[in-house]
Amino acid sequence: MLGNHYFQLRNFVLAESTYENLSKNQFGDFNILKKLIICYTQTNKLDKALELLFLLIKKDINTILNSNSKDEDCPCNDLITKIETGEITYSNRHETLTALGILHLYCNYKNSIKYFKMAIKQNSNKQLLNEVYKILKITIQKNILQTNKMELK
Repeated sequence: MLGNHYFQLRNFVLAESTYENLSKNQFGDFNILKKLIICYTQTNKLDKALELLFLLIKKDINTILNSNSKDEDCPCNDLITKIETGEITYSNRHETLTALGILHLYCNYKNSIKYFKMAIKQNSNKQLLNEVYKILKITIQKNILQTNKMELK
């Protein structure tokens, strides 16, 4: 698929455009949505990234939590490094923290929660950000409880 080709080349603008033009059937593919979320973080469309992330984690949070960065050619670790070193910038601290929260979710949910919490402190009026944070906290707590129960058996 052409969108995946552009994604592998890290041409997020063309990958985004290609993914957005897919049929509704193809657009519902969780792997495409995961990539589109990443594209949005790199094309300064963080509100769209957050909206899509919210929809995806409401349907199936494990799609992102169980991401395999090597097998899926996930650029998140590289993008996180570029953001943290200032090579990639956003218009304000809140956007930077939101982007880091989104990207960390693909590889380290604990860091993701930390960045989303900081972003909420910067701007607590972002309802969608608060909803994403709540879903993550609830899911993580459930997973921890399930893990603890399994260890007790």
